[in-house]
Amino acid sequence: MNETQFKPKKIDKDLPIPYYYQIVQTLRESINDLGEPDGNKKIALPSEPELCDLFSVNRGTIRHALQVLEREGLIYREKGKGTFIRRRRVEMDLSYLCSTTEDMKNRGWEPSTEIINIEKIIPSFHVQTSLKLPDGAEVWSVLRCRSANDEPISLQRAYVPLVLMPDLDKRELSGSFYEIWKKQYQIYPNEGEQTIRTRTATEEEATLLAIDGNSPIFEITRITVDINGTPIEYLVSLWRGDRYDFFVRLSVR
Repeated sequence: MNETQFKPKKIDKDLPIPYYYQIVQTLRESINDLGEPDGNKKIALPSEPELCDLFSVNRGTIRHALQVLEREGLIYREKGKGTFIRRRRVEMDLSYLCSTTEDMKNRGWEPSTEIINIEKIIPSFHVQTSLKLPDGAEVWSVLRCRSANDEPISLQRAYVPLVLMPDLDKRELSGSFYEIWKKQYQIYPNEGEQTIRTRTATEEEATLLAIDGNSPIFEITRITVDINGTPIEYLVSLWRGDRYDFFVRLSVR
């Protein structure tokens, strides 16, 4: 981005709004107006001295504004190279039950999956009751890292009842679970309930997601049931906070 790509609004020094925040609003709007860069092309912000001249403020004010934008995940800095705009955050519709594979394909992305671990376990009491399983019933615990265009975007640990899918470990698990359920077991997901939390990533999670330690992530817990009302999956998925926004469509009853 340079001066020809956006027209900064003048700072209104009569407003009771801090100068840095007025700059944040202007840059935020300019960033949102830009299209997604082609391929791996980077879009750089003007340098700090250039921004000082554009907004007629001192360097401290500009640095404060850039810190806010960086915390919001809109920009990032490379030492000795400058400040760059992050790729556009992705909106995910939480009112629609959709597999991660399907969602990525719908966006024109190339999905891929790394199977980190699969094992039979006796689940915790919370998972057991959520799946309505009797005491001692086993589940498959499957941990996968999901990527889009070779960029890690989500860690997903799924718990599925062993009784429903006894040979799941022999299936090709790099694609959509939904397709496996339908084609291999004649199980058809119908609806789900999910809870969303925010927290910081652990060191291990950050490594797998290729993000900085203690970066913000979304943790979504979902229980999926089939057309007969039988719970078929307890899923805990972690999503990169710098790449996703979640939204829900609302209507008046």
